[in-house]
Amino acid sequence: MRRSRGLLLAVLASCALILGVVLALLLRRDNSSPRADLEAGMPAPALEGSAVRGGQVNLEGLRGGIVLVSFLNTRAEATVVGDPSRAQIVFLRSMQRQHKRLGLRVIVVDAAGLAGAGRPSRNDLVNYTYDWNLDSTVAVLRDDGTLARRFGVAHAPTTFLIGPKGIVRKRWDGFAPAAQLDFSLRTLEHRSRTD
Repeated sequence: MRRSRGLLLAVLASCALILGVVLALLLRRDNSSPRADLEAGMPAPALEGSAVRGGQVNLEGLRGGIVLVSFLNTRAEATVVGDPSRAQIVFLRSMQRQHKRLGLRVIVVDAAGLAGAGRPSRNDLVNYTYDWNLDSTVAVLRDDGTLARRFGVAHAPTTFLIGPKGIVRKRWDGFAPAAQLDFSLRTLEHRSRTD
């Protein structure tokens, strides 16, 4: 009986040790991933590419204006819980229309791959722009993960407000409510007029 108990304790101790090693390796892998943490006050990284409905997008070329860059899962399902990317595009479209007169530009970067939904084709993304009634002032870009890494984006939606001098003014990890977007835009617009 004692021998059985001793053997059981040895097996449990070995299992605990193995579990500890596995967890340590997993945590180490997450912490060592080459991902920049882009925060407010930092210069926005380079962002350029071809919009799916034509034209080139270059963040450097948009300096002097205010830009919202949002990484969205363009394949998000309409559900009550889960990925709020579908709700986010509605608010981004609204902000573009409300602040268009002040030169706001919205760039949507496809992050379906980050969300585990697979990478949509160019045609899928063109259809996305029509499904959501996005005019040509809202650029939609494909991403193979390069832009997400450059911006330090780990999940969708993630949205950045970039000021006229190319500095990140606000970062929202997750859903950005319309009131917060509008308030941040108005504050930045007011500062731009007084600087």
